[in-house]
Amino acid sequence: MSQMTARSPDGDVNWLVDAMSRMVRPVVRFSVGRISCSALVDLVRLTYVQEARAYLQAQNPDRKVTRSALALLCGMDGRAIKTFEDSANRDYVASDVCSEASILDRWTTDETFLDPDSGEPAELLIHGPHATFQRLVTRAAGRAVTVQTALEKLLDSGNVELSEDDTRVRLLDPFYQPVRPSERTTIEASSLAMSRLGRAVMHNIDRYGNNQPPWLQQDRWSTRIPSQRVDEIRTEVRSLLERHIREFEDYLGGEEDPPSEPEQCLVGVGWYYWEQCPESSWPGASSPKP
Repeated sequence: MSQMTARSPDGDVNWLVDAMSRMVRPVVRFSVGRISCSALVDLVRLTYVQEARAYLQAQNPDRKVTRSALALLCGMDGRAIKTFEDSANRDYVASDVCSEASILDRWTTDETFLDPDSGEPAELLIHGPHATFQRLVTRAAGRAVTVQTALEKLLDSGNVELSEDDTRVRLLDPFYQPVRPSERTTIEASSLAMSRLGRAVMHNIDRYGNNQPPWLQQDRWSTRIPSQRVDEIRTEVRSLLERHIREFEDYLGGEEDPPSEPEQCLVGVGWYYWEQCPESSWPGASSPKP
């Protein structure tokens, strides 16, 4: 029986996995506390199917994209692909993306946890096998989530309160908010910025096969900034970049045609600043090396 030969260095994909981890980690870090891992994975799978279909269509514009080709490219079962494609335009509610909202949703819709006279969410005993908060948590969030963990989270969010003797829990607000309303504008703007940066990255990676000119994509940093200078430098860098922004806005304004002209393209540049001090390090982060 022949021995399997050692893999050549050319077959090493660990560098690719490491690179993908760096790309994905900021999205995961943002998602923690806002949407569940299972909801994020489903979103990634749906997006992967959509991008895989677009990729195959671009490779062979005159051929129909088959479910088999999608399954091979995605590494997914054909039935799962169909399920994701059929649900692409669905509207989401909070209970679809986080367990806390799912608990509250079941409390307001499952007859087991409703008051039989009023039809409203009942005041529940915390512990016990029947119509209790413990059973509600198990049904909505799974056995891995303890009643105490769920209770503390919903007390902190103001959705529930305890009875005077701390043996029962009552519903105050059935709508769990995984994101504060004040965060919405910043999140939407940041998602667009990340999408545009991603477009520049993909263009510069794919351009070698398309004979396209590169798009400017550069960073500058130093790892030797004294911590006591960071506040002042942050302010000065902001002023410097704001001058650049005004100059670029004036330049674009001079290049624009009237809105009615045909063949108009979107052209843009992004600015961002970051810093990392030793006490604020996070998993997966490392000091950049020039």
